[in-house]
Amino acid sequence: MSRFFAGMFCGALLLFVVMHYHIVRGNNGVVLVPKISNNLAGIYTDIRAFDLQDWQSHKALAAAIMRSNQADLLEDSAHRNFGDAMRRVVDDVFGG
Repeated sequence: MSRFFAGMFCGALLLFVVMHYHIVRGNNGVVLVPKISNNLAGIYTDIRAFDLQDWQSHKALAAAIMRSNQADLLEDSAHRNFGDAMRRVVDDVFGG
């Protein structure tokens, strides 16, 4: 009987976490970002390879990140993408 209650407790705790937080994998590890609206959408997102189009399709996540004062998650992605674009330009100019 105690296993049943332990399972119920773990299930309820897991449901609470996924209803109220985005689980975001960034360059610095896994971060919990509070959701703006409580639902089961956008439970886990790996943003390490996100570009501008990815952020446009994950607007709720981007808004939640900005609202939670964790904008460094967005900046890391933007800096990496800008750096990759600049490397491609330099390679094209200098024939790399």
